[in-house]
Amino acid sequence: MKDFLKKLNNSEFSYVSKKDKRQVITLIICIFIVIGLSKIYHNCFSATAPQLSEEEKAMMKVKIDELNSNYQLLKQNDTLNKLDSYIKKRYDTLQLFEFDPNTVTEKELLALGLTDKQITNMMKYRKNGGVFKDKEDFRKLYGLRTMQYNYLKSYLRFGNIASAENSESKVKNPKDSIFKERSKVYKDFDPNFVDEAQLYEMGFSTKQIESFLKLRENGRKFYVKKDFATVFFVDADKYKELEKYIKIDLNKLFNGEKLYDVNLATAEQLKSIGFTNSEAEDVIEYREKVGFFYAPWQISECIKYDRANKLKSKIYTCASVELKKIKINKLTAEELSQHPYFSKKQADAIIKFRTEKGNIKHLADLQTMNAFDDKEIKKIGKYLEL
Repeated sequence: MKDFLKKLNNSEFSYVSKKDKRQVITLIICIFIVIGLSKIYHNCFSATAPQLSEEEKAMMKVKIDELNSNYQLLKQNDTLNKLDSYIKKRYDTLQLFEFDPNTVTEKELLALGLTDKQITNMMKYRKNGGVFKDKEDFRKLYGLRTMQYNYLKSYLRFGNIASAENSESKVKNPKDSIFKERSKVYKDFDPNFVDEAQLYEMGFSTKQIESFLKLRENGRKFYVKKDFATVFFVDADKYKELEKYIKIDLNKLFNGEKLYDVNLATAEQLKSIGFTNSEAEDVIEYREKVGFFYAPWQISECIKYDRANKLKSKIYTCASVELKKIKINKLTAEELSQHPYFSKKQADAIIKFRTEKGNIKHLADLQTMNAFDDKEIKKIGKYLEL
């Protein structure tokens, strides 16, 4: 030890102050003491250490396995992203209940654990005439997490059929439960202007009438008869009953102004309301490529934004328009990239996903590809055939 300390004094670190040297020497001595004590403890006590019985060993193994299981659970929870962690904690405390996604209120959705953004997306979907016909439709709700869907799917009910089946007075036809059984008085009506009294005479319930009037207050308009069929509580049978009585007055709706359906208008008609010749041709060419427009603002994708913003008030799109669907699980990368809403990079990402994981089943699958942003997914979703 003396030789070591002497060498330390004469080493290249001899410029270090005496105080620092003393601290280093003290640390080295402490390390030797700890090592020495550990060896002494091992030699003196290891032979006399108490031996555990088989039962005690088994109990200890169970405890260790339990601790390991808890550790793995904690580790798994740590891997959840912030939103999934929030969802898990939230649903552990919620009391879920049966609900119809076509009639459920914002307050009820909040109680069911949906976020403000998800509720907004759902209300916009319904406002624009969207209908949830089955669980898969609800699963495709933009922004809905898989974890949330798994919690909620067993509580989904559609068209009040479940409640009708569980009621004491069952009806022969479940669809009859959607409409009140009373004498129906049918006469010509315009969905854009029909009043509450006439809707009641036609057999609609108070709740359905309130929903319809709210839909209209939020800006929903009906341009053709079939638009009325997209209202969530009007099923095929009810629409068939009412179709011949629907009389839509576009002149009254537009206050005498001339507007055209952008999906049906000719170049001459578009030019008559302010489009230039090249703009009219570009709009018609683009609507064929994209598979028809679902909203007037889409014309900004083929003509200048400032012009589109000015002209979109001159056109409209019917809620019942049948968009050309993209067979995303069947088309090749080249075929997909020919559509305006798919770049080559996105088309390649889709093919790679299909090769590695199988068919695309939900919009959420596009989010995993890192090739689409939220805005693109929302837009493309209108055209996908899954």
